[in-house]
Amino acid sequence: MKVLHAALMKHAYSGILNQMTWEKQVAIKQNLDWDVVLYVNQCESKFLPSDIIHVWDGSHRTVDSICSWISIRRDYYKWLLEQSYKYDLLLVRHSFVDPFQSLFLKQVKVPVYLVHHTLEVPEIKLMSKGLKSILKTNMESFFGKISINNAQGVIAVTNEIFEYENNRVGQKFKNKIIYPNGISYNDVNLVDNRADSVPELLFVASYFNPWHGLDLLLNDLKNTSEKFILHIVGNLSQADKLIAQQDSRIVLHGHLPSSEIQRLVSQCWIGLSSFALFRQDMQEACTLKVREYLKNGLPVYSGHKDIFPQDFNYYKVGKPDFESILEYARNVRDVERNRISESAMPYIEKELLLKCLYSTLEHIVV
Repeated sequence: MKVLHAALMKHAYSGILNQMTWEKQVAIKQNLDWDVVLYVNQCESKFLPSDIIHVWDGSHRTVDSICSWISIRRDYYKWLLEQSYKYDLLLVRHSFVDPFQSLFLKQVKVPVYLVHHTLEVPEIKLMSKGLKSILKTNMESFFGKISINNAQGVIAVTNEIFEYENNRVGQKFKNKIIYPNGISYNDVNLVDNRADSVPELLFVASYFNPWHGLDLLLNDLKNTSEKFILHIVGNLSQADKLIAQQDSRIVLHGHLPSSEIQRLVSQCWIGLSSFALFRQDMQEACTLKVREYLKNGLPVYSGHKDIFPQDFNYYKVGKPDFESILEYARNVRDVERNRISESAMPYIEKELLLKCLYSTLEHIVV
């Protein structure tokens, strides 16, 4: 079975690029007939060399944003339609608010599975306001439903997302396919520099969006006088920054290179994940940051479900209050890093996840 996994992105975001690069590396290692392409605008990808990136060659033709939006989609789906004749199956990352995708799905002759990473309409409502939000919401509701209806099936990173997409088309799909985000274990470097007295906590994001719930965590500072250090890595809103700067237990690092984040990981007792997915009408997620924590032997305290079973001791779901967070940090303080990393591997290692997906698709695709 020859497969192409393709995604159209304006920016070659590092997380998405890593996911798709690891996927291609696994396919080569496992001798799978599986290609991966990230189709991006030339100006966004020129500093990100990668053999999976297909650079759109039309960015020089127009500078108008609306024309560019139309042109890149027209060219992407034309290219994808041409490529489809070489494959038995296409996996296409769902494109938001995209009438061109729905037209493509009516034309293509091979089976196409749409890959979904979020609840699209709730995310649009959170990230945009006013008339723009209404327009994009209505377009996604209409064209997104057409796209899903014309797809062979849906692949989602969580059970919640699959159920949401399937509900959009009246529970049309009987085969539930879950393909969580994964991480490469090729470069595991477990270093343990934890202190024995004061708990150190780590919260990492590129930018702390509303669904991260950093504001909820900071609001709980007033409820505890316990000693700890909370390392916050990434950019904050001005409101969150003002609160954080008033508490000596908070250390704001801004953006850091991976080597510096690794140094913090070695010092910390646990990592923190999002606490406000409810702002996107979500209860589940499988973020790359959680996988990076666990791979490096760092237990996780989070406000949302992930793909881990309830008896997995190194991923704790709880509220954004420091009393519960510090209790969990002390409970897992003495667990060795390698034990945590190895225990998480069956749930987050990219090679295992892709092998499972390929096997599933082989059995159900006709």
